[in-house]
Amino acid sequence: MENKLGKTRANTRKNILQMLQYREVNGEAASFTRKYCQFTYELIQRLGCSFELEGHQGCVNCLEWTADGSILASGSDDTKVILWDPVRRKQIHTVATNHFGNIFSVKFLGINNSLIATAAGDCRVLVQSITDSTILECNCHKHRVKRLATSPLEPVLFWSAGEDGLVMQYDLRESHDCSASNANLLISYGTAYEAKCIAVNPTKPHYIAVGTNDAFVRVYDRRKMTTCSISEKTGNEFHYPPIKSDCVQYYAPGHLAFDNYSYNNYRFTATYIAYNAAGSEMLVNMGGEQIYLFDVNHQRPVNAIAKLLPPKVADNVTYKCKCNLEDQGDQVKSNYGSKINTSEEPCGCFYMRRGFHLNNRKWIGDLYCAARDYLHVMQLWPNETQAYVGLIKSLVRLRWADDARRWLNLLCQLQPEFASQKQARTLRDVIALLEENNENPPEQNAFKLIETEEANKRFNSIDYEMRFMGHCNTTTDIKEANFLGEDGHYICAGSDEGIIFIWERKTQSIVNALVGDVSIVNCIQPHPNQCLIASSGIDPVVKLWTPMAEDGSENSRRVKDIESVVQANQQRMAMDPFESLLVNMGYEMHGGLFNPERAFEDLPQCRTS
Repeated sequence: MENKLGKTRANTRKNILQMLQYREVNGEAASFTRKYCQFTYELIQRLGCSFELEGHQGCVNCLEWTADGSILASGSDDTKVILWDPVRRKQIHTVATNHFGNIFSVKFLGINNSLIATAAGDCRVLVQSITDSTILECNCHKHRVKRLATSPLEPVLFWSAGEDGLVMQYDLRESHDCSASNANLLISYGTAYEAKCIAVNPTKPHYIAVGTNDAFVRVYDRRKMTTCSISEKTGNEFHYPPIKSDCVQYYAPGHLAFDNYSYNNYRFTATYIAYNAAGSEMLVNMGGEQIYLFDVNHQRPVNAIAKLLPPKVADNVTYKCKCNLEDQGDQVKSNYGSKINTSEEPCGCFYMRRGFHLNNRKWIGDLYCAARDYLHVMQLWPNETQAYVGLIKSLVRLRWADDARRWLNLLCQLQPEFASQKQARTLRDVIALLEENNENPPEQNAFKLIETEEANKRFNSIDYEMRFMGHCNTTTDIKEANFLGEDGHYICAGSDEGIIFIWERKTQSIVNALVGDVSIVNCIQPHPNQCLIASSGIDPVVKLWTPMAEDGSENSRRVKDIESVVQANQQRMAMDPFESLLVNMGYEMHGGLFNPERAFEDLPQCRTS
């Protein structure tokens, strides 16, 4: 065993040195994962289901490619892992695991991908060789283990996230016996949260992101942390590794951060986290909400509105606009719909009109996005009164009375002539009425206030840069979202009605939508170096998506009326949680009522959440 470990250490050091040398020569950190993969607009438009891989006897909950894309692994409710050859479209090998619960995550380990790690609903983490010999068996978790994470730069390390609130770290160079002396507990949330997903930054693997059953993703710096034993006690108390403020940064959409920084609201759950190849962007699929992209290197604070940051024109920026800001008529509506986008940096009019449209549409997150648009105009055009007014109206609709009052006072201070106008008096009256009736939302009354230190971390979260709308993520807590292509120009995700959505990253608009499952699409994993996507969900098959031939044939999988689907999904996510539960169970809603006669028609046969 020692000889094997010695060889593993030597090979690991050799490979890391080779990668470091390659980075020095090429001068780019992203070269670690550079595969020259292209997902172009033309190819995405032609995507169709080219083959269905059959072999599983239950829902397929996880997919994973090898680094070179030669093998695809799938894990299922049937407790098996199947290895597929995507070129020959056939099974290579079936790994009969020792799990007795649904497999939720599968990863390749080792320098040559000779080992397979799995996590399952039986609370266990297993590592097996391709020949089925067991390398590691972990029973440390006390609840379901939902995700595993690996690092391309540290092939002997991996991590697990469980619903017991524990994040464990494993080192294949060390033995694991689940004993008190095994110091592999990295993070513990106690009984407060369930860890749902986990990801490691591919170019800076000391950063590890964890998603829980709340509105926040926490990114930790492992260099400032220590592991401990899960069983270390003093008296009747467990001693968990301390999490210092300087080793963790919170990320959350601003509206969720503001509404939930002092309460534990379990309505939202981060179901998946993905980094782009360069490790500069983090994509989060927020259950019960939209998909959000965060800029890791250029961080936008969520408390910019709350801190009343005064408008200031950036240095060397000359802002010119020939458009009429008062022109906010009906033609706004036709320009955006569900596709709120622009192909190039727009002028202030674009943001003013978009803010106007968002304030009227009021889909999930629209009001906060409108507030950000108005704030953006104020930063570039600090004398534009209607940008202040638009921001204040957005804050009123968000029920943020204190912030609305502060911005109104600032506007009256900067523009004294506005203070005596009718519009200013109306805004004061509306804010006063809101302050009078602004009680805690009913769902928060049942939740316990959290401690001050945690609330401060949440309040100082990093805000999103982009959001991607159209899908619905309320039924399962393993729904993925991923970057397409090496440069991540496109974003893909599954949805509760069984559709695969593909967005253009820059414009945040839907460029294709494909029927991917009879019920729910959970997993979307793009091939590392080809225009090929593997998907799975409730169906017991794995689907491969490649560009169809340009022969004029119709793609029967393509969704034609995507606007109707998007609107229905937004309404579904905005439902009361009980109504949403009824819809997820198969009840058909009619004007707020459900039809019990159709309650069990075409229900999916299994659930993976």
